[in-house]
Order: sequence, then C-alpha cells, then structure tokens
Amino acid sequence: MQFQFPKRFITFTFVGISGIVVNNAILFYAKEYLFVPIPIASLIAIQIAIFNNFIWNHRYTWTDREMKGFHAIRTGLLKFTAVSWIAGGLNWIILLLLTHYAGLYYILANLIAILAASILNYFLNDLWTFRGNPK
Repeated sequence: MQFQFPKRFITFTFVGISGIVVNNAILFYAKEYLFVPIPIASLIAIQIAIFNNFIWNHRYTWTDREMKGFHAIRTGLLKFTAVSWIAGGLNWIILLLLTHYAGLYYILANLIAILAASILNYFLNDLWTFRGNPK
C-alpha cells in the first residue's frame, strides 16, 4: 500500500468542504427552523454529512482502491460510518465544549470541531475503510 498524502489528502479536503457545507446547513436549519437542540441537531447533521462524504470519497478520493458491487460498497459505507463516528464523536464533544464553556457561536464552534476531527478521520479511513487492493 502506497501512501499518497498530497493528492489524496487534497481531494479528501475538497470532499470534506462539501461535508462542512452539508453539516452546517443541516445544523443551522434544524436549530433555527425546527428548534432542535444543538446536541441533537449536531448528531443529525454529522450523520448526513458522513453519508455525503462517503459517496464523494468513494467516487473521487479513493478511486484506486477496489470497492465494487453492492456488498463491497455497503461494507465500505458501514466502515466509513464507524470511522467517521469516531471523528464525529470528537467533533460533537468539541462543539458542545466550545458552545457551553467557551460561549462560542455554535456554527464557529462546529467549524473548529470539524477541523480538529478531520485529520483523524482521513487517516482512519485511509488505513481501514478504503484499504482495499489498489487497481
């Protein structure tokens, strides 16, 4: 397995940016329009962003790794979700700490939390979720 930091990480970052937009849009909408408390709204937003990111990472970031057929993609999604919830859990905890104890605006706190969790997320997904055989 060859480590491809620059190109793969850059692609992962662009996919992550789409996930940030999805996450913050869902978080904002759920809190401001549906009146869902931040801890619950954040969990919903994280899961929707995870699904978004899996689709784009599968199609663009790790295209050189084999994941063909329904079973392989389903297994990949389950692995990606598990790994992303490790990072998502870190995101959630940081968000709650920054909003509750530091008094930061929840969207700013969420952006800081996402940044902190993203690096962990990349390495876990590279080493486990998409570790399949290169094409």
